[in-house]
Order: sequence, then C-alpha cells, then structure tokens
Amino acid sequence: MKNKKYKIILTIIIILALIIRLIYIIKTPYTEKQHDVEPNGNGLSYIFTIYKTGNLPQDNIGQHYHPPLHQIICTIWLKIISIFSTNTTFLCESLQFVTLIYGMLMLYVIYNITKELKFDNKIQILLMVITAFHPFLIILSGSLNNDGLCILLTLWTILRLIKWYKHENIKNTTILAIITGLCVMAKTSGAIVAIPIMYVFFLRLYKEIKKSKNKVNTLKKYMYLYIFFGCIALPIGLWYPIRNYIEFKQPILYVMDPHNSDLYVGNYSLLERFIPFSNEIGKIYCDPWTNYNIPVFLLKCSLFEEYTWKTGTILNICYYISIVLNLILIIYTIYCIIKNLHTKNKQNQIWKIALFLLFIFNIISYITMNIKLPYGCTMDFRYMVPTLFVGAIFVGFELEKIQRKNKIKGKVLYNIIFVLTCVLVVTANFIILS
Repeated sequence: MKNKKYKIILTIIIILALIIRLIYIIKTPYTEKQHDVEPNGNGLSYIFTIYKTGNLPQDNIGQHYHPPLHQIICTIWLKIISIFSTNTTFLCESLQFVTLIYGMLMLYVIYNITKELKFDNKIQILLMVITAFHPFLIILSGSLNNDGLCILLTLWTILRLIKWYKHENIKNTTILAIITGLCVMAKTSGAIVAIPIMYVFFLRLYKEIKKSKNKVNTLKKYMYLYIFFGCIALPIGLWYPIRNYIEFKQPILYVMDPHNSDLYVGNYSLLERFIPFSNEIGKIYCDPWTNYNIPVFLLKCSLFEEYTWKTGTILNICYYISIVLNLILIIYTIYCIIKNLHTKNKQNQIWKIALFLLFIFNIISYITMNIKLPYGCTMDFRYMVPTLFVGAIFVGFELEKIQRKNKIKGKVLYNIIFVLTCVLVVTANFIILS
C-alpha cells in the first residue's frame, strides 16, 4: 500500500472513530449502560469525594476499594469543567469525555505497537479498524469506571516493554516502570502485565549472560536494572492496596464479592457454566440476572456488553450476523494463536510468547474469578479485553506469514478477514447507535 494512500485511510479511521464515539456518548446518558458508578459508596461518590474534599475516601466500601488513578484524573477534569458550570448532571455527563480520551489514546498506542512489530501497512489498517470500531471498545469509551484506563495502560505497558527490549537503558526502564505502576494504580487487575514483563526481563538476562564473557558483571548489571524498575513500579502500583490493608485489613489482591443473590449462578454446575454450548445461544443479548453459561455469554457480551439494546427486524438481523461473524473470527483467532506458537519462523517470537502469556493468564484469571465469585456480573467480557488486542495481533502475525509464503493466497485471506471484520463492526455499531 502506497504511503500517501495509507495515511489517508489512517486519518479517515481516526476521524470516524472519534465521530462514532461522540455520537455514542451524546446519545447515551451517564446514568445508562454503566458499571460501578452508582452513588452510595460506588464509583461516582469516589470521584466526587476527591473533587469536593481533596481527600481519598475514608473507607473501602463498595468501589472505594479500587486504586484511585482514574478517580484522580476525573477530579482534575471536573475542576477544569467546573469553570463553566457546577451543575452535577453537567459534571457527570462531562466525565464521558475522559473515557472518550482513553478510547482514542488506545488507537495511538495500537498504532505504535504495529509500528514496533513492523507490520506492513495493510495489517496495521486491519488492527486499527478493530481498535477504532469494535463495538465493545466504543461502549467502553462511554463507561465511567476505571476499565478503560486500565486497558489503555496495559497496552501502553506492552508498547514500552517492546521499546525497552530494543534499548534497555535507564530512560526506557524508568518509563516502563512508571507506566506499569500506573496500570496497577488504575486497577489492581492491571498487575497481569507483570507476567510478560517478567518473561522478557528473564529472557534478556539469559541471553546477555549466555553471550557475556564476564557473567557475574552482566548478572549484576541486569539485577540492578530490575531492582531499579521494582523500586519505581511497586510503590506506584501498590501504595493504595497496602494503605487499605493497613487501615481495613483488605487483602492486597482483593476483589469485592457483590453478595447479590439475584446475580448468583453458583447453583449451576461448572459443566453447565463452562460447556461451550447451551440453549442461551438463542436468546438475544446478554442478561447477567438470568444467564449462567460463560462461553455463550462471552460471545454476546464481547460485542454488546451485558446490556439490552433495541430490537426489530433489521436490528435482529444485524445482531445474528454480528454474532455469527464474531464466532467465526474468534475461532480463526484461536487458530492463528496455535499456528504461530508452533511455527519454526522466529520472527517476533519473543513477542508472540510474551503476548500469549498475557492472553493465557488473563483467561486463567477470568476463570478463577468466576469460580471464586460465581455471579452473572463476573462473566462480563470487560475482565478479558486484553485478549481482544492480543488475538488481533496474532491474526496480524498469521496473515503476514501467509503473505510472505504466497502473495496471492495471503491477499485473498486478508481480504476475507478484512471484509468479515468490517461487516461485523458495521452491523454491531448499527445496533448500539440506533
């Protein structure tokens, strides 16, 4: 793809991504389709406590157990916006622009990841289309909780890790440490980025010691570098969980039990909950209050969240088209991951393994949480969003590999995947914007 044409397409994608997100947040009031932002100890009271008093909440009730990075950013935003109006509804509605910014920054980070991994322009366009128009990410752009920030910082950590591996100097180590710490300060589940970081750190250490003549000095050099990383990242990421442990005896990796009997699904067996097929597949959209089968829930929730949207003949047709295409693309993504992990091609092998570790530990964390906390709300795809990006990158790896071996076959396959992706995002976005 010629560079000028590529830049034009990229610009159009970014502009359309912004327009669609603006339409969504203007159309959707801050009181609708939200997680964890109700008053009485939850998300909004957290933000407004800091905004009004300048202090953190003095308890860990409800969503107050979360680290405060997103809430602090929202407070700074409210201080600026309050210059124009102090009306509570106006201030709350304006917070959707904070999460909109997170969503647009994801595009910037993904673009840079594709550059660092040296994808060609066509693959970059495909990954940008997924990030720009995936319906779940558009919904996330209007969600006032801390999920969007945590996902953004997770991606940014991966980008900085790639840059660090190319140049493991003090500057890159410091930047990586700060962003990693901030990722955990956004949400403790952001600690999952430690898995690929540890893998890359140990791999670098192993390779350098293996080729070094003075192995002791090399070991010391990297151990000092890793200790330096820890001295920055750990305090930033863990100060709030440690504060809550000291003040409230809250476990460091605490996850709140909703204690909601209406959402409880523990009365179903693990087989019923985790078997890939169930009669819930025929029910349109997700319902955390009645659904219990996780694979089917994820298939639908990964597009439309756990919300109900408008129905009608055309909308229902769009729904079923998008669900079928989602299933096809998920299956192909899994195929691409397996194929690339067993390939003899060593190109980007480090990042294939690092990203796979992020992918598999995200899934393990999700499954563990659903076993420990068997509720409809814990089945939400928002706890697995990093797998969306990792899967898309593996599809990019596979398409490029095929293109190198057989240009015609690669072009045909790319066009098929691109068309399926475009049809999926068009039909799904038609639903959420209707």
